[in-house]
Amino acid sequence: MNLLPASLLLPQQTVAAEGAALRLTALAAEFGPRGVLVHGRSLQRTGLLDAILDEPPFGMRVRAWCHAGAEPTVDAVDALRADLKADRPDWVAAVGGGSVIDLAKAAAGLLDAPQSAAFYQTHNAEIPPAALPLIAAPTTAGTGSEATVVAVLTDPSRTLKQSIRHPTYLPRLVILDPCLLRSCPPATRAAAGLDAFVQAFESFTSRHATPFTRSLSELAVTRLARALLPFYEGDSDAAGEMLEASYLAGVALSHARLGVIHGLAHPLGARFHAAHGLVCACCLPACLAFNRNVVARDLDTLKSRHGLDVEARVASWMTAMKLKNPFAGQQVTDREAFIREALASGSTAANPRPVTADDVSSLLDAILVPS
Repeated sequence: MNLLPASLLLPQQTVAAEGAALRLTALAAEFGPRGVLVHGRSLQRTGLLDAILDEPPFGMRVRAWCHAGAEPTVDAVDALRADLKADRPDWVAAVGGGSVIDLAKAAAGLLDAPQSAAFYQTHNAEIPPAALPLIAAPTTAGTGSEATVVAVLTDPSRTLKQSIRHPTYLPRLVILDPCLLRSCPPATRAAAGLDAFVQAFESFTSRHATPFTRSLSELAVTRLARALLPFYEGDSDAAGEMLEASYLAGVALSHARLGVIHGLAHPLGARFHAAHGLVCACCLPACLAFNRNVVARDLDTLKSRHGLDVEARVASWMTAMKLKNPFAGQQVTDREAFIREALASGSTAANPRPVTADDVSSLLDAILVPS
């Protein structure tokens, strides 16, 4: 096994410091004087948007673009692409959760692409390199999108949640500022944190993992195990640890990929519109049982080195956060389409144990059983 991935891709610069987001426009100056800052509604509501845009360096012109939706839809990507084409900036910044970052990442990446965003979700067409440099400053500790080459997009018209990727989609500048997490509501802290934890775990056990990615995943999963509940309960000191651990998990998964939990979570999320991290947590017990014989050594490593029982820890969080399986007892009426989507996922392909159509069907039955 090689120590490093075949191709190692890391953000060009990462700034991790309290208050660093307030220096975003100054840090962005190296990319040019004209920028667009993509954000969600909460950044505006809390006053952080005004604080970030206040008094930019002389000659800098930065305007804001608000993403009002919950998911990064293909239509929203195309709307932002049209806006960027009309007033071609030098750079794009995304200050928000994974949805905002994925939206900006896809729009900046597909800016000069000849087809719609929906086309690149489902066709094996060549994706062109990113047209604009991207700056990412996460306001949640969850997806790790600030450290990946992936943008996960939804298409409600096709009930589809699927990623697009290109090596140049990696943000050029990442800002990890714990201040941006202070206004994050508990429900978002819970869902995002669960997503980060499952991503760290799945990249640790992925069939594509290397010693390099496993070291990052192991560090991330143990830090998340320590910090998630205090962060959920309002401990502001845990915000920095959550941010850094989520970032490390993002670096790991960008190189090692994930597993069948995420392979199932995306089509489940597209159908039931539940928070992605919660969906992942609800998929974990059945998928862990499916993989257990193959990942037994990995589970023993986490238990012996760190006293971490992955399944028990997630169950304890679900209880402490009063979270329920949002699709227990529900039905998937388009099972064949669901199975096709799950098997087409790169996450499923990276699962440590090969996954068949019958396996997906059985796992789905286990996840949907009444709790």
